[in-house]
Amino acid sequence: MNKDLLIEELILQDLRHMQLIYGLEAIGFNEESFHSLELSYCIADLMGFKGEDLIDGFFTVYWDNLEKCKDFEMTYSRENLRPLAKGCYLELKKLKGY
Repeated sequence: MNKDLLIEELILQDLRHMQLIYGLEAIGFNEESFHSLELSYCIADLMGFKGEDLIDGFFTVYWDNLEKCKDFEMTYSRENLRPLAKGCYLELKKLKGY
């Protein structure tokens, strides 16, 4: 698996995870603590985001895209989230200057 595909798959997994978390919250399973896979840190590192300015931009783009998963139907497959994962990755690449 190449690096681009790996990063896109990690984003896809995080989107699916957050979709499940938001879905549980919607039916009343709220906890005070937030359960994150923290894949964003792995992705930032893989993409070479270093320094406060770049990291802040990374997390703004990343979390804005994670929030969008709320607008997608929850399905058995995660494939309906793939365009969102790909779009997020392209935004991050553009931010990084690739």
